[in-house]
Amino acid sequence: MQSATLNPDALGQLLSPLEITPTQIKQFHQQGYFILDNLLTAKQIATIVERFDSLFNTQFETGASPDEWYGRPGVSQPNATQQMTGLWRCDRTLASFTLSAKIAQLNASLMGWTSARYGLDTCWIKPPNAPEVYFHRNNTYTTAIAPPATVTCWIALSDVAMETGSLEIVPGSHFWNCTDKIRVLHAPREDYREPLWQAAKQAGVESPQIVPIVLPPGSALFLHGNLWRGSGQNRSGSKTRRSLAISSLAGHARFQLPGMGDGYIFERYRQQGSLDLDESHYPILWSQDGYRTPFLADYCPDALVESDKQA
Repeated sequence: MQSATLNPDALGQLLSPLEITPTQIKQFHQQGYFILDNLLTAKQIATIVERFDSLFNTQFETGASPDEWYGRPGVSQPNATQQMTGLWRCDRTLASFTLSAKIAQLNASLMGWTSARYGLDTCWIKPPNAPEVYFHRNNTYTTAIAPPATVTCWIALSDVAMETGSLEIVPGSHFWNCTDKIRVLHAPREDYREPLWQAAKQAGVESPQIVPIVLPPGSALFLHGNLWRGSGQNRSGSKTRRSLAISSLAGHARFQLPGMGDGYIFERYRQQGSLDLDESHYPILWSQDGYRTPFLADYCPDALVESDKQA
């Protein structure tokens, strides 16, 4: 694993009062995660959840379909976990959050990057009795990209607790020398932690420490792409757990040569004869030199920047 280095210039140029400290960056490097409180307001959360409802009712504001979609009303089981990826392509209101320069800058600062581009944006909705989600590593799904490194800002849009199927992580597992494979993550027929047990055995870790994450709405968990994570069943009986995950790639990221690595969503946007990531599909969201992909200014506002102006 390529180690991240602290970039104090990137930290010092944060766009807003959203600040991360050297201590938090150190924790991220050592543990593979850290928590930032109060990233979103209650009003912003309500706006996002309303747009989720529209998308799952197939009301795509832009006319474009998402890249990935699980848990379809009238098709899937009522208790199925709902997941949708590629939100920004479908809805400009959601794009104003998932394409935010501020979140991209936070992600870049944690990884020591001088710029960050869009990687993935995903909503997760776990209704009562929703089943588990397999333990996995996000970087497993981006090996078609060089470097195959992501960082995710995972935002709670409702109370995240054990009873609602909390996200579970294994601190320090981003250092493990192990392999993973692409699999369907939803509704596993075996122990949802089985991939973790196999990875721990391969890495020589006898008793991996699984930590359930408890978060109030609006707080965010930042996750290294190699950190093992999964989630248990929503056993609450009446509460739905909602979250929004915004993943960044390095601004200098490119495709691997054709046929190398995996990344079925990324591959559909590969340009013939080029290894470049097309900014029409993977825009630069923040860079130290001030560059941001030009079409974004007309596509949607930056919800987090706008909220600062109104504060």
